[in-house]
Amino acid sequence: MGRLVIHRTEPGAGHFVTLTLIGELEVTNISGFNASVVSALKSGRPHLLVDLDGITRCDNGSLYTLLGAQQAAGRAGGSLTITAASTTVRDAIQHNGLQEILPVTPR
Repeated sequence: MGRLVIHRTEPGAGHFVTLTLIGELEVTNISGFNASVVSALKSGRPHLLVDLDGITRCDNGSLYTLLGAQQAAGRAGGSLTITAASTTVRDAIQHNGLQEILPVTPR
């Protein structure tokens, strides 16, 4: 199991939270990301800005977890935006045909 570090930043007042992920994004360690998403949504910050530039490994299950987080944010009246992605993440998104559903939208 790889290590995943998550930094949460709440830029001022508002409905946004930035989650910066560093390390390996795998189904074996994705629970920390899920907890961060749930916490952000419960705290009234339904707009999730996710920075995946520091990800060195990304498995298919993690991509589908991102889709689930995107849907949860949408149900809470918000959104999930990938603001940066490493080549590893971009390749995984493309390989799975998810580039239209999980686009990388730089800030």
